[in-house]
Amino acid sequence: MKKTDKKQHAIESRERILQAAIMLFSRHGFAETGMRELVAEADVNLSMVNYFFGSKKGLLKEILDAFFSGYLAIARDTLVTDGDLQVKLERFIGNAVRYFDANREALVIAISELPHDDPEILEYKAGWARQMVEIINHEICLPLAAESGRAIPPTCFAPMLTTIMASRFLFAPVMEKVEAGSSTTVTMGDYTKTIVRIFLQGI
Repeated sequence: MKKTDKKQHAIESRERILQAAIMLFSRHGFAETGMRELVAEADVNLSMVNYFFGSKKGLLKEILDAFFSGYLAIARDTLVTDGDLQVKLERFIGNAVRYFDANREALVIAISELPHDDPEILEYKAGWARQMVEIINHEICLPLAAESGRAIPPTCFAPMLTTIMASRFLFAPVMEKVEAGSSTTVTMGDYTKTIVRIFLQGI
């Protein structure tokens, strides 16, 4: 096999491992996904997982890095800009909702995969959360407090906002059982506007 072919094969194998992990972790959970199941799904051997990611935990960190770096980039691009609070919030929520929609399985892992018995992963997530909380505080919480007198701690506001944006995608399978088509009845634009209105004006 040529050197360029080997490099391409390695890139493709690494991507298959990542995609297999995202699918399995989101459906079965990190702890419940075995390495045999993972390598079978990715059609690779165990040594390749260890070579690229070091361990299953290293693989989880890679997934978290990819998801949170994208989410944080949206916050920086849409919130750390000029404009009034409502415009910035609409821009942030609109972009974040589309990002969540395009990365539903990674979203499930990022939001719901909270191994409380693993301080290393908790701290890893906290490192990303600190960056988001700082942006939310400076660009939303402090301006909101100045305009309305309502002081909401960013450690409350940031997870609240993330969760309500994510709820459409996290609960979609359940809501479809409750009422077929309900998860797509409200357009992304209307969903964004509703969230902005709830946060700025109340229900």
